[in-house]
Amino acid sequence: MEPNDRDATSVSVRDRLWKAWLPGVAAVGALAALVAGSLRLRPTPRAAPANPQPAGAPGPGGQADTPAQPVRRFERTYSQSAALGGAASPERFFRSLTGIAVGPDDDIYLLGDDEIRVFDARGSRARSWQAPAHAGCLAAGPDGRVYVGSPDRVDIYDAGGAHLTGFTAGEKDKPADVTAIAVVETDILVADASARIIRRYGPDGKLRGLIGNQNKTGGFILPNRSLDVGVDARGVVYATDTGRHQVTAWARDGSPLGKFGKFGMSAPEDFVGCCNPVNLAVTPDGKVVTGEKMVARVKVYDPDGTLLAVIGPEHFDPSTTHIHLAVDSRGRILAADPMRREVKIFSLNQTLQERERP
Repeated sequence: MEPNDRDATSVSVRDRLWKAWLPGVAAVGALAALVAGSLRLRPTPRAAPANPQPAGAPGPGGQADTPAQPVRRFERTYSQSAALGGAASPERFFRSLTGIAVGPDDDIYLLGDDEIRVFDARGSRARSWQAPAHAGCLAAGPDGRVYVGSPDRVDIYDAGGAHLTGFTAGEKDKPADVTAIAVVETDILVADASARIIRRYGPDGKLRGLIGNQNKTGGFILPNRSLDVGVDARGVVYATDTGRHQVTAWARDGSPLGKFGKFGMSAPEDFVGCCNPVNLAVTPDGKVVTGEKMVARVKVYDPDGTLLAVIGPEHFDPSTTHIHLAVDSRGRILAADPMRREVKIFSLNQTLQERERP
């Protein structure tokens, strides 16, 4: 073979190898670019400048700075009014804080350190009792009963902590992964993250129906293996659909009623990350409160998805993956941070109309 022939053969081989490798290399490069872009775009709280300049004021070089963008005003504002637990508190949790609920008299129920602690509305401890093994969530019913969720089981206690009854959740050979409970009238709603649905039980533990399976995927999309549920005063059931970045609304018979939310990295009403919102609760006046991870924050929405308030990440541990939520009869938002093992209580300051009232 002549030298030119060898050169041509060598080039041909290189071309074939390059064409074979190129799609894979391009795919890896595209994935790396996407991840890098996401990390660059991850929203983080911005610190205020030490000496802010008024809009249009001359900058250090004598030139007028770009006019400041108007600060967005929300319909509602909240401020922290109290706290429970935390490292410096005599009521601190040493190992875990995994659930929160509010009872009919605004008593606060906390699940952590393998026990259930009950505080009155002023934050004084009233009583406590041992929680079931591996308990991960709880709810307080309108009759004062307390419902505690564990893997494949719900246990029911009276207000004083006496065990009344319980039932197994899930199906034969498919135990439920119970991540949230809500109680409305005689219905016990059990969020099953394993089956990606909400199971509706009666007080006797008999299954009455399913919620969340009436969509193309036959259930919620849950990359984080967690499902939260809440109910408003009308009996509308709200649930987190984290993979779709949505809050969904359902009738108790399983009929879909609506949804709001979408993925986004900049607009505050959007949900960031792979799977948000991770937690929710409902206020007495029907507003939906959500908790997020990645950017740890709490937000308040109208049921149509209009953003009404933001409680920012400065209040929470940045590495938290859940902010467990409850709301009392006065509309105070109780946010349990499992990383700091602390509950912060936020009170409504005023609405936009009140702030603008002469």
